Amino acid sequence: MYHLIPFAAGAVVGALAVRLLRTDKTRQGLEKAQDTLREATVSSLSSIEHVSARARKRLENESQPGKDGAVDEPAQ
Repeated sequence: MYHLIPFAAGAVVGALAVRLLRTDKTRQGLEKAQDTLREATVSSLSSIEHVSARARKRLENESQPGKDGAVDEPAQ
């Protein structure tokens, strides 16, 4: 008998959650959060892309021999 209480409570909470998710206000809030997350992800990926390009360029310059035939030393 007592095993049915958590099941019933879960069913009620689930029904309320579904009802809440169907409202327009909640849906708009979720869409806004999704858009914000998408913008943050694009910004982060863009930053990673620029940093990778700078690192690649620096590594390519370091691997090319200098005027005297020696490999350039990295600046410290």
